[in-house]
Amino acid sequence: MLVVSSIGLCDDLHALKPAVFLGSSIKDTTINLTNDYRYLKTGYYVSLHAEILGNQVIPSCENIIDASRTPILLLRASKAKIPTVPFLVTDNVKKIITEVGLPVVVFAVNPFIHEGYKVAKNQSALYRAMKSLGMNYKFAVCAEPLRGELHSVKSVFGKTELADEQISALSQKVYELFRIPLCKLHVQKAEDKAFLCGLEPLKETELSKADLKLISKEIMLISQQGNHIGV
Repeated sequence: MLVVSSIGLCDDLHALKPAVFLGSSIKDTTINLTNDYRYLKTGYYVSLHAEILGNQVIPSCENIIDASRTPILLLRASKAKIPTVPFLVTDNVKKIITEVGLPVVVFAVNPFIHEGYKVAKNQSALYRAMKSLGMNYKFAVCAEPLRGELHSVKSVFGKTELADEQISALSQKVYELFRIPLCKLHVQKAEDKAFLCGLEPLKETELSKADLKLISKEIMLISQQGNHIGV
């Protein structure tokens, strides 16, 4: 099994740097560990190179792209019975107010906008959010009703630091579906239930020593499964 990583891992993992892997033709089951898998970023190209070589790889390019598009993320999650909130993709403020209501959580749909999300509690704030995330109203946004408390949690192979059973279970289900090893999940907690709202990359500085130890543990468990990694 081959581990390709852009983050500082334990030495005993013998991970390859992305630049080394991208210049190689190594054929082996591949775990792609980067903090940013977005389209056209290094993490994406690592998975693409692995697939071109015929390697089993997590995450796959398909999952990378789908997970980074909030509407597709939510559609796939909903079909997999993962709790989600309703959403609307539009560039029309009045339509959001009429069909979604306020307050609302707004995510960018354009994959080259990386500002996370914005919460709008009134019409003026909604206009500002759409101007920012829609690049001055040129692109649609994904609007979701804000029904409870919004949490942003690290997910490391589906594991979270929060002592919350609903959020922990949701994080594990999202990982099982999309196989994104490292990411940040945006989750709403309402009526003692957790609902998936969005997903974005982790900054490397957000990874703690405990996270790195957990990464090493999970990789060891995967290596014991042999060549099949359940992509």
